[in-house]
Amino acid sequence: MKPIKVPRKPRKCPKCGKTTVVKILYGMPTEESLQLAEDGKLVIGGCCITEKNPDWACTNCKVEYIKVK
Repeated sequence: MKPIKVPRKPRKCPKCGKTTVVKILYGMPTEESLQLAEDGKLVIGGCCITEKNPDWACTNCKVEYIKVK
């Protein structure tokens, strides 16, 4: 599924209505970032970074969001 384009990070997910939209972290994760991901405070996005990568994701329904400029 393609990321939804938004002008800024949604306060709550438009799809499920939960306030579980968090930042997607790209690159090599640290122990701290792995713990934050386990706690649902961020999503690990992998090590390949492009301009088309989504910026945020809902940890409840897995919808991804990308900031439009």
